[in-house]
Amino acid sequence: MLIETQRVQLRPLTLDDLDDVLEMQADPDVMRFLGQLDRDQAREWLEVTTRQWAEVGYGRAAVIERATGRFIGRAGLRYWPEFGETEVGWVLRRDVWGHGLASEAGHASLRWGFENLDVTYITAIITPDNTRSIAVAQRLGMTSLREDTHFGERVTIYAMRREDFA
Repeated sequence: MLIETQRVQLRPLTLDDLDDVLEMQADPDVMRFLGQLDRDQAREWLEVTTRQWAEVGYGRAAVIERATGRFIGRAGLRYWPEFGETEVGWVLRRDVWGHGLASEAGHASLRWGFENLDVTYITAIITPDNTRSIAVAQRLGMTSLREDTHFGERVTIYAMRREDFA
């Protein structure tokens, strides 16, 4: 899978992205709502991501700035078997916040999901105090579906229904 938008390219994350992922995750503001990972944990996370690509045909993607070729974050889809749902997510380096790139990557991921997957909706799992991600979800047209618990944290599940995607 390769998705290109006006400003970013999304491609499957691989173990080759480990150093870029670690550099992004070293910023406590970026990882405030996700928790820090050490090198071994980040490698394991990338291995799980790679397996998901092989098993279900989609997963988290590296977000590459088209103008520079620089790794600026991750976005894409993830299947959560415990919920029976596919989630869209985004995490970007702090130096690119505020330019609409999370919304651009999120929209491209939603489009790919609705064009390629047999799902009636796609979710976003967001903690209630993550106002930046809530704003991205709302800009994408996602609305609150339910309150839930994810990894022991209280979260709001936002959703975009296929018929509402534009």
